Amino acid sequence: MARICVALVEETTDGMVARMAELASVADLFEIRADRVIDLDLLTILRARTRPLILTCRPLSEGGSWDDEDPRRRLTLLEAVKRGFDYVDVELRSGFMDVMVEKVGDGLIVSHHDVHGMPDDLEAIYRQMTEVGADIAKIVVRPRSIADVGRLLAFAARVRDAGGTPLIALALGPLGALTRILAGRYGGPFTYASAARGHESAPGQLTADTMADLYRVRNVTPETKVYGVLGVDVARSLSPVLHNRAFEARGLDAVYVPLQAEALPPFIEALPSLGLSGFSVTRPYKVEILQHLVEVEEAAALCGSVNTVVVHDGLLRGSTTDGTGVLVPLKKKIDVKGKKAVILGAGGAARAAAVALGGKGARVTLLARDAARAAEVASVLGCASGSLADAGSAAWDILVNATPVGGRASVDETPLRAELHRPGAVVLDMVYDPLETRFLREAEAAGGRTIDGLQMLLAQAVAQFETWTGLEAPVDTMKSAALFLAQAQES
Repeated sequence: MARICVALVEETTDGMVARMAELASVADLFEIRADRVIDLDLLTILRARTRPLILTCRPLSEGGSWDDEDPRRRLTLLEAVKRGFDYVDVELRSGFMDVMVEKVGDGLIVSHHDVHGMPDDLEAIYRQMTEVGADIAKIVVRPRSIADVGRLLAFAARVRDAGGTPLIALALGPLGALTRILAGRYGGPFTYASAARGHESAPGQLTADTMADLYRVRNVTPETKVYGVLGVDVARSLSPVLHNRAFEARGLDAVYVPLQAEALPPFIEALPSLGLSGFSVTRPYKVEILQHLVEVEEAAALCGSVNTVVVHDGLLRGSTTDGTGVLVPLKKKIDVKGKKAVILGAGGAARAAAVALGGKGARVTLLARDAARAAEVASVLGCASGSLADAGSAAWDILVNATPVGGRASVDETPLRAELHRPGAVVLDMVYDPLETRFLREAEAAGGRTIDGLQMLLAQAVAQFETWTGLEAPVDTMKSAALFLAQAQES
């Protein structure tokens, strides 16, 4: 079990004291970043202690604020030892052997922060830490690839299994978010969190509330089943909220984490070290993932797109719940049988929607900017196709946006000109961030009946949960989570 250490970066001693009081109910311990404080008073901070304290004075070369040669660093660390701070964090490269000797056996953390990349000599770094007497070793890296994250976690697992000096192994940035959540799985005695958004001491930190409440990191152990969402940009994905609430409601020892990957091959390389039980697949890997699967469900094979993977004994089996995600909210507004359905896009999600709608008797047309690609996909699926530029001549009862246009990266854009929307049409946008897209606003203004992307996300997430666990999904819990998310986005 990993405890939660809240890293405090307040600029004043009073600010540090106030934060400790404010977060005493969520933190298990606090890290005092002395290099951030302009009027540092260690005695005042110690007297106001509400949880065990780590004193850190990070140099510029390792992501801190003080020059490496600033004599105040050594003096501050020595003072922290003499005043009885519970832990003192000393960088391995600092050369402050006198500080280490004073604290060894009584809460000495020896750390190494590579803020520029992934060191090749993790074994050597860890061995040096143990040789100087570290009670806890801490290695932080800047991954350039999800494969780096896999290598870091593989090393952490070896250290855990060897039963030596405890190791906290963390990777910076969005690629490394899972290392913070899964610290307890790899033997880390604690993990680091921020006091609030905008108050991170390192890139990729999640807030203490998020770590404690959503990810329940204190409950994560080597036996915890790990699931996640794979994509090129999943930091803002809402799927962790839906699935983690579902796992909690069913009392499952499982956690769902962001799996950000810059490309699919390095993710596949890292996969054995990640120890996943399953994962969701989002853009842009829904089609590419197929070549790595040993088995593909019929509907997924037909549409050539997978959004759900089960991992068993290292083998990957894929299916799709995107079609379910489209049909469930649509059926609440329209009987799709015999209706004309136009889908904008020709990617994995568009293919799944086309197969699902066609299977229920809808007459489907794919429209894409690349008409040749749309025609190629349509020929496989047995539906009509055309160019998005010719949308004005198409007729539809149902309109689905299966492109990323209008999402957070292009919030002012829309895949369809406003004057082309039709009164009475049922319009679904797969984009859920933001929840109210320009596409939906213009459809509603034209008299359309709209369905936001969160409704699709919920429906496909329910099906994913049941695929992974074999249990009935706690739909009401997941709906409540979705409603909360919708309200949060509106505010």
